[in-house]
Order: sequence, then structure tokens, then C-alpha cells
Amino acid sequence: MNGPIEYIKEAFRIYTKKENFIFFARIMAVLTIIATAISYLQTYISQFVINPDIGRASLNFSNIPLTILYVVIAILSFIFFFYKSSTIFLAILNMNSDEKEVFKLSFKYLAKLFLIMFVVWLIVLFGLVLFIIPAILFMTWYQFSVYLVLDKNLKIGEALKQSKVMVKGRFWKVLGRNAIFSLTMLIITAVLALIPYVGDILAIFITPLFMLPVYLLYRDLSAGFKDSRTV
Repeated sequence: MNGPIEYIKEAFRIYTKKENFIFFARIMAVLTIIATAISYLQTYISQFVINPDIGRASLNFSNIPLTILYVVIAILSFIFFFYKSSTIFLAILNMNSDEKEVFKLSFKYLAKLFLIMFVVWLIVLFGLVLFIIPAILFMTWYQFSVYLVLDKNLKIGEALKQSKVMVKGRFWKVLGRNAIFSLTMLIITAVLALIPYVGDILAIFITPLFMLPVYLLYRDLSAGFKDSRTV
């Protein structure tokens, strides 16, 4: 297991490699355009179906067709969030693949990604109810479960178990690296936010760069695990 700075440097080297940069840029461009279109459409329709009363957020059913359309778009937005996450994870795992194959593969793993992310979210939420320390513990234990589902084609329970095994004996090292990865991401995001108009867009486009250090850490910790994925 390398140090956090080595992982960040390696992530930057991988991301800026010409073919990888173009690969990620194309994928993020498609995802960003679709997400923006859904967001603008939802915002536009909301002015006709959301009650303007201060402190309330309820639907106005005077226009049934638009209300139904608004609900459909809201559900679509929810689903697309997980599809977008699945696509980015799979893009990192399949950097030598064609972009179209990654988009197709995302549909295949969409349901499993939703389930594993939902289960991990419930576990971390349970940790927060107990106290902040159990939440950090659970988050660190199970952070690689998504990669194990998408990369090794493990079932939800097995992915959670395997992720915990990977962290066992290295908890503080993994937590420390995560902290530095997150701090680096926050600094870069804050700097980009200072750039008018395009700063936020740039931050979205380099999302794979933020995720690469964790992937590289996962790759090292999972070395030797049998890949059972069938595509």
C-alpha cells in the first residue's frame, strides 16, 4: 500500500494521459448534458406544480398532466443519479474500453449499484444514530463494497464482508489516506469555484480524478482476489 501522495500523483498521471483524458471527458460530457437537461426541465415545470407558500413544499394538483410529468421527471432524476454514479465507477474500472460499452454496462449493474449504495448508506446512518465514531468505522470498512460489486461481481453481502476484510489491520492507514484524498478534493473544488461560470462545470468534469486515488487504493488492497465478473 502506497502513501496518499503517491496515490494522488498516480491518479493525476492516469487521468491526464491523453487517451484516458479524452475517454473520461466524453463520458462526463454526456452525463453532464443529460443531468443538466433533466435539472432544467424539472426546475421549469416546478413553477407550475409546486405551491409557492413559504415554508411549504407541496404539489399543486390543479394541472394534473404537468404534475404527473413533474413526478415522472423527479423519479427519472433519482434513477439517473445512480446511473451516473454507476457509469463513472465503471469508466474507472474499464479505462481501456469503448465509451459506448461503459454506458451499456452501467444499465446492467444499475440495480446492484443502487442496492449496495443504499445498504451502505443505511449502515452509516445507523452508525450516526449510535454516534459519529461508529459511522466513520462503518464508512471505512465498507467503502470498497461498490467496487467489489462492479469489479468482482460479488453479491451485496459478500461485497460488504470482503470490503471489511480488506480494511482489517489497515484501518487507520485507510482512514488517513481517505482524509487526505478528501482534503485534496475539497481544495481543488474550492479553487475551481473561484473561476466564474466554468468553475463548477470543471469540478464536475474532473470527478473521475477525485475517485481515482480511492480506486488505486482499492486495487492494491484487492490484489489477489479472483475476478468473477462476466460481461
